Amino acid sequence: MESFLIQRATRQQSVFAGAVALLILLTLAVAAPRADLQWPAIGPFMPMCALTVFTTAAIAAFLLGAQFNVMRQPMLAALAGAYAFTALAVALQLLMFPGVFSPAGLLGAHPASAMWMWVFWHGGFPLFVIVAMLVRDRLPHEAVPARHVRQWAWLLIGGPVAVGAVLCSIALLVDLPPPLGAPGSNAAAAHPVSVILWAINAIAVLAVVAGGRLRTVLDLWLVVAALACFTDTSLNLLTAGRFTVGWYMARLFSMFAPGVMVCALVWEVTALYRRLFEAHVSLRQASVHDALTGLYNRSYFNEQIGVQISAAQRNGQPLSLVMIDVDHFKRYNDAFGHLKGDACLAAVAGALAGVVRRPGDFVARYGGEEFVVVLPETNAHQAQALAERAREAVLRLRIEATAPSRYVTVSAGCTTVVPGAGALSILSIDTLVETADAALYRAKAAGRNLVMTAEPMPAALT
Repeated sequence: MESFLIQRATRQQSVFAGAVALLILLTLAVAAPRADLQWPAIGPFMPMCALTVFTTAAIAAFLLGAQFNVMRQPMLAALAGAYAFTALAVALQLLMFPGVFSPAGLLGAHPASAMWMWVFWHGGFPLFVIVAMLVRDRLPHEAVPARHVRQWAWLLIGGPVAVGAVLCSIALLVDLPPPLGAPGSNAAAAHPVSVILWAINAIAVLAVVAGGRLRTVLDLWLVVAALACFTDTSLNLLTAGRFTVGWYMARLFSMFAPGVMVCALVWEVTALYRRLFEAHVSLRQASVHDALTGLYNRSYFNEQIGVQISAAQRNGQPLSLVMIDVDHFKRYNDAFGHLKGDACLAAVAGALAGVVRRPGDFVARYGGEEFVVVLPETNAHQAQALAERAREAVLRLRIEATAPSRYVTVSAGCTTVVPGAGALSILSIDTLVETADAALYRAKAAGRNLVMTAEPMPAALT
């Protein structure tokens, strides 16, 4: 089964993703001129956002890695690596950030360590997205051999994590100057590092658009995630301090970038569960229905008749069984062939099903040209009346037959169990079927196209 993410996107999906992308760009256009506008300070906002980014990025990495393990498409592993790198980078940046867990930051951070981790995060994620697009270009339709899945996972998922660890070590061990100039400086947007970050993010967006032409569901939501990362980076670079419009909006988009991929992946899991449920229902229907007639099959009858016997005993209600056989069916097959014989059985089955209307009643194909009707809470008189209606319904089909009858007919044998002191508890399915079958044999012996009823089976059976 093809992955939901690499299926061709529908028009509705394209329109929805396009609307989200347009909303991101409009938000950037509105917020950029007001990026330095000060808003009320909410101290926990930054660590809350960082924790959210870490959680959603880690989930996205796990789900994409699981997709790669199943589909063995290298691009999925590369994207898992990009989100794994994001989860590591944001976690380390939070630990290093002054004033969150300690005044100077944990891990022996230098004054600019957290800023450098932010740069590595916002440059690394789009860079690894570009790598994923290059991997897809080189291996567009090739699945990794099953024996090499682990090696590719180490390379494409473990590689970005290793890069993140190296960059963390650099930020911690080397006392680097602030990457964007002096903290709070308005010149950050023009700094060479800022230009490089913008370029990498813009190239990532273009790489996703050009690489997949927005044909698949994955392309749509990956370009939305890349746009969110570009907006996050841009608004951060356009603001000089914390708790400004740009600062708040940037962090919202930092959460949105991995969050949108998680939503797409969870949606796929939901879709897969729906497909699995539908397949299970279809399989269940196929397992209990006869392929030729569409009625319940012998297995379903054997399963349900015991349930019905127990229910009749528990509720103190009668249970009736009608065995029906197509008269002279072997002669019909010999005269008209097996294809006509199959069509005849299907037509007879339809006629029988048409006279069984109560929810608890059901018709099953017992075997060959024999059918059985199970009638809970039905006495002998009612069962005989229904069997007569079934016989007449088949006769009304006017299926041409050979002598001795002009049309195809059926014979029926009915039996009814009357509840009593333990009668049903010791009654076996075989006894019930044999009693109905004996009545059917008497109907055949009496000339066929008849309904015969056995004597009710009373409590005396105890």
